[in-house]
Amino acid sequence: MNTTATPQLIETPANIPGGAQYQHLAYVDAYDAVLNCDYAFVAYKETDGFGSRVRIKSSQTAGAVFEPDAMKSNARSTSAQGKTWFQWGYSFDPSASDPRCIQFRVHVANGQPSEIEIFVQLRKFDGSADAPKSVKFPWPA
Repeated sequence: MNTTATPQLIETPANIPGGAQYQHLAYVDAYDAVLNCDYAFVAYKETDGFGSRVRIKSSQTAGAVFEPDAMKSNARSTSAQGKTWFQWGYSFDPSASDPRCIQFRVHVANGQPSEIEIFVQLRKFDGSADAPKSVKFPWPA
């Protein structure tokens, strides 16, 4: 998690008077030395005339939208399978030739979404896996 005073590389959108309202939830960034590129992710709650949802916006990849009904349904199914989390939205899973891993994980407790995690592991200059970075935040009420 970014805890320094440096500015974020991507921001939560500004509220729109009379329109959508945004609440910042989390931020994480990571550097891929092979591409010489910064990746940044911001999570926020969006509330508008249609309800509320969580969005993750990314500087370099697709993001994700977490609609409450879809999360409840998937959380229930995940719990029934004895699992503690499921992936949602964009992902980049590691392979034998590329250790990068970008996953948006919805953690579950008692059949309900409990928190969301942004998990990022990029590469060192030699192509090996760098230390993973992760940020979790509670599923908004």
